[in-house]
Amino acid sequence: MSRKVNLIYFLICFFFAVLVIIPKLEESGFGFLQWPSNMLNTTNATATNNTLISKSVQINSADTKEVTDGKSVNIDLQIQPYPISKNVDSQFMITFLQPSTQTVQVHVDYDFAITKMNSEVFRASSKTGQPLLHTAEGIVKIPYKFEEPGQYSLQVSIMGINFIPIKTEQTLFDLKIS
Repeated sequence: MSRKVNLIYFLICFFFAVLVIIPKLEESGFGFLQWPSNMLNTTNATATNNTLISKSVQINSADTKEVTDGKSVNIDLQIQPYPISKNVDSQFMITFLQPSTQTVQVHVDYDFAITKMNSEVFRASSKTGQPLLHTAEGIVKIPYKFEEPGQYSLQVSIMGINFIPIKTEQTLFDLKIS
């Protein structure tokens, strides 16, 4: 009799975990329980790490703003000089903004990558040997010199806010170099 009772309790707990607890954890920042976004097939632009992003933004001025695909942070991307020409030192100033107040979001874990024809030509974190970068101030400046003209994609990825890991959110910008 006690075996049957134990089995019933086990099945009740198992189904409770499957139906209630795991879906709640999946929505949290636990990366091991998250589905890769390319399996969800809800977006249409490809980032450098082969995940899909909802849209890319064409850069048409020295200052372009866009929200990340998870809407936790607004990205203000300023480029100097603009327009960028090949073999000219350029600088990307990224300001992380809180969406509700448009004030600077401090303590952001992020990365910045540049690709050309789906091939990565630069990743900021790899220059430091770290998997991601951190800004305490919420504003970063990243230098880069484009050696060839063409169409490039700039990807800003957010992995944490205020020392709390989040499911990676991204914004993708398209940039033409003359």
